[in-house]
Amino acid sequence: MPLQNLAYKWRALIAVTFGTYMATMDFSIINVALPTLSDEFDRPPDVVVWASLTASLVSTGLTLSAGRSGDLFGRKRIYLLGWIVFGIGLVLASTAQSIEMLITFRAIQAVGLAMALGTGNAIITEAFPDWERGKALGIVGSVVGAGLMTGPIVGGILLGIGDWRALFWLRIPIVVIAFAIAAWLIQDPETDRPPGKLDIPGSVTLFLFLAAALLAVNRGQSWGWSSPALVGLVTLSVASFIAFIRIETRTSSPVLNLDLFKQRTFSISIAALILSFLGQSASIFLMPFYLIEVRDYSTVQTGLILATIPAMMLLLSAYSGQISDRYNFPHQTTLGILIVAVGLLALSTVDGDTTAPFIMGRLAIGGIGAAIFMSPNSSAVMGSVPRSMLGTAAASLATGRNVGSSVGLAISGAVLVLVAANSAGLDSIDNARELPSEALLDGVRAAFRVAAGLSLLGAITSALRPPTERVSFGPPAGRRSTEAPTAVGAAPPAGCGSAE
Repeated sequence: MPLQNLAYKWRALIAVTFGTYMATMDFSIINVALPTLSDEFDRPPDVVVWASLTASLVSTGLTLSAGRSGDLFGRKRIYLLGWIVFGIGLVLASTAQSIEMLITFRAIQAVGLAMALGTGNAIITEAFPDWERGKALGIVGSVVGAGLMTGPIVGGILLGIGDWRALFWLRIPIVVIAFAIAAWLIQDPETDRPPGKLDIPGSVTLFLFLAAALLAVNRGQSWGWSSPALVGLVTLSVASFIAFIRIETRTSSPVLNLDLFKQRTFSISIAALILSFLGQSASIFLMPFYLIEVRDYSTVQTGLILATIPAMMLLLSAYSGQISDRYNFPHQTTLGILIVAVGLLALSTVDGDTTAPFIMGRLAIGGIGAAIFMSPNSSAVMGSVPRSMLGTAAASLATGRNVGSSVGLAISGAVLVLVAANSAGLDSIDNARELPSEALLDGVRAAFRVAAGLSLLGAITSALRPPTERVSFGPPAGRRSTEAPTAVGAAPPAGCGSAE
């Protein structure tokens, strides 16, 4: 069947999922090249890691502003602009002559990704009827799993057939295709677009708050938690947060309407998402230490084992969303995080003789839990806001994932170092290779137990979410409302099982 004959919802889904795959793969594809970049530019690992870290900071800091821009100026317009900026970043990165240039061009790529990620889910939510929203977002979750799973594999293949520049220039034609498909298939209705302009002061202070906070969390272990640089970052983050709150309560067109957090469905779902990723990120960080340093697995074997989690998401996320749509099980998200916690607790029991199938079985438990949780939780967030704020809701999901992952990695790293050093009788360590495998294993187990506790806290938080909630937003004090009060959530028309 020609694509133009498909219902619009499916055309929009095809366009957005193609882009989502590219976006999520980009976050993981660069990590496999960090050792190569260290050799190529003759710079230490703590310098080349900024090629990955900068992209994460910029994307997280700008996603909410990008989502709000989509609400104000058109989601298709911002989505397409994102791919243009990302493509420019790829072209520039493929020509970088120094690590500093590469880091700068990676930041440009991240600006484009923020635009795409901040509007993609909103485009899908607007295209699908409410009673199919979970299925659609579940399919997106499957694509996210595919991107995360194949990123390191594709990166390894590209590095094998060419130099590091192949990671960038070989993807340029794919970005052109993503742009063309989106321009052809996505519609951008003019209805439900709120009046107002982008809140530039709010966007700037939000970026400074998130970027400074995440940078402090990520670099605290290596720079020292009491170092002047960390103190300065924390001070900047706190000051920016205070300024952001003051700005948002006074502007008529806030980048993030703080009244959203008065809605229990929205606020609890975002909190559960962050807590869930605080736990889930532990597997990504800790397993390579266990597999490579303790068990002496190769990097290829490690990558294949770690692919278990995104493989479960790829296989199960769409089914999870369909179950959520059909049965509206109120505690599906809670069950999902509980399963994640069980998987993390199981990982805390690995030892020096645990076989690969049993390791993958433990990882699979966490992946199944993540698949059960993500689709209905995303659907709950997207269904709790007016249609004029779908971009903000989609961006909130992406920002929550990034914040949870970044903070979770920092917590896992701190626990690993603290427990491993104590077990080895050392005051501090500079490199994991300094530790005996028994001490490193103690640190890994302890960090998994902490991660399980954080996931359990997420499950408790998720259980507090009300089953349904209607949305009604008022303007900031003394200001005229600029938001449409109509909620997204609605029951299907009588006798209808779907809508086009």
